[in-house]
Amino acid sequence: MAAFDVVVLGGGTAGVHVATEVAGGGKTVALVEAGLIGGESAYLACLPSNSLLLSASRGEPWEDAVARRAEVTGGLDDSAAAQRLNRAGVQVIRGTGRITAPGTVEVTRAQGASAAAGGTGSRTTTLTYSDLVIATGCEPVAPPIEGLSDIPAWTTAQSLSSPDLPRRLIVLGGGPAGCELTQMYASFGSQVTLVEAEPRLLPGEPAFAGEILAVALRQAGADIRLGSRATKAERTADGLTLALEDGTRIDAARLLLASGRRPRLGGLGLDVLGLEVTPGMALPTTTRCEVAGTGGRVWAAGDVTGTTHTHASHYQADVVAANILGRHREADYSAIPRCVFTTPSVFAVGAIPGGAEETTGAGEGADGDHGPDADHGPDADHGPDADHGPGNGGRTRRMLRIARAPSAEAASAEGAAEASPVAQGGAGPRLVTARARLGDTARGYLGQDDLGRLELYADAGTGMLAGAVAVGPDAASWMSEVTLAIRAKIPVAVLADVVHAFPTYGEALQTALRELAGTGGSPARAAQQEKGTGTLSELDIETPEGDAIEQHQEVIADEAVASPRREVPFDVNEADAAEQERAVGFDDDDYR
Repeated sequence: MAAFDVVVLGGGTAGVHVATEVAGGGKTVALVEAGLIGGESAYLACLPSNSLLLSASRGEPWEDAVARRAEVTGGLDDSAAAQRLNRAGVQVIRGTGRITAPGTVEVTRAQGASAAAGGTGSRTTTLTYSDLVIATGCEPVAPPIEGLSDIPAWTTAQSLSSPDLPRRLIVLGGGPAGCELTQMYASFGSQVTLVEAEPRLLPGEPAFAGEILAVALRQAGADIRLGSRATKAERTADGLTLALEDGTRIDAARLLLASGRRPRLGGLGLDVLGLEVTPGMALPTTTRCEVAGTGGRVWAAGDVTGTTHTHASHYQADVVAANILGRHREADYSAIPRCVFTTPSVFAVGAIPGGAEETTGAGEGADGDHGPDADHGPDADHGPDADHGPGNGGRTRRMLRIARAPSAEAASAEGAAEASPVAQGGAGPRLVTARARLGDTARGYLGQDDLGRLELYADAGTGMLAGAVAVGPDAASWMSEVTLAIRAKIPVAVLADVVHAFPTYGEALQTALRELAGTGGSPARAAQQEKGTGTLSELDIETPEGDAIEQHQEVIADEAVASPRREVPFDVNEADAAEQERAVGFDDDDYR
């Protein structure tokens, strides 16, 4: 038996970070992991997916892209990550852990793994702890399709570690993972069919995001089938045939499952701690990331809590480590970004009209639709009434609707602010929406790219920004200020006065923020639109008042100007006169 201050179950993003931080704070730490140290995000999800997407955008051949992916993921060799943990003072135990009593974990070592500290020749060893951290990630869930086990199918992790490029591929699931993988394989030449049971892609986000992305995926060569679920799969000589409930039959060489994940909690012995967890349920936690109902000193971080992004897992790990080390800290989930790294990319954060948002905690829940990996998140959609995940203080969070989606008539009113209906049952804020198109910015004009749009959502009662969704080139890079604004509760009136660099997509933010602040429809702008001024005015380039006047002045030839000669009451030096008549250029401070 070996005694530790902290035992961490799971060596993904959250587990590794917690272990490293608390070991640095002087605690003795054991980390138990049977798979790759560092989690799926680094080896089988976020990094390989983005590596392949970037290679596709550069036009690289498949073989070169696969070679680059192997470099990025280290050839699935986690020895360097394990060595870093050892140097940090963390005891790494390759195996699986099961709670046998409060304060005790029994570890079954993986085949070939060396004995843990204090262990014997047996494959099992017992660890004791003062603090337990559950960070076991999530796992794929097979959809209920007849014959699925008989056909050639991939999980997202299998696809992102395979050297094969299928000639014909079906991607099942229109969430972030499904959309990213569809565009990636289509870009490399596969004939890809994306099947989503809901009537649009990215069903967890506002409709416009999925609609724009569907256009982009079709332009990449993908076939998009929406609004009909898969019912039956059959093996064929060339691969498989997938039948949809509307009667459609699709042939392919392989099926890629990007349709759902759930927290990995089976076999942990949580019942010993008084927890009854059903399959698919996330661990109920407080804002201190303490597992509710366990009597204390049991913590959770990452996908097991229902937060489904690598960056959220890292954030929760910070909160857990701080509390274990005696520094009280609570998590704030109001501004956790959600990203899809397609071209154009999708960025979302905070509350959305018609979306699920909790009043006291975080995230999308165990079936949220945010990524292809254990840390980045599940792909199946969830209802708005889920009741799990982080909460406020000692309470578990609850999910509820903030507002209904805007009507089709309202959605067509580009750039016009509107108030969304009050939340179901009167709970939650009243959201006001403002929109802007990237094609109306100078950057959009320069890139000849109209395929982009953003929406901002403000709390009508407080005047604070509550959420945002943007679709456009590298959206996460120019939308990060929105995350800060929501987290810091900066009033919309202040945000509307922020100066954005020209020419950038950030000018679209400025347009929408001014709309929310009530300053968007200025008389000068209305006058310009009425006069139909040239390209500069149409692109909304703001110029100093003097320059604007100068640009609209009529140009008169020099010889047409009659200038009467006048006498001066002193002698003129001819050399000085010549010097004075030289053309004067712009000085260094006159930058226009």
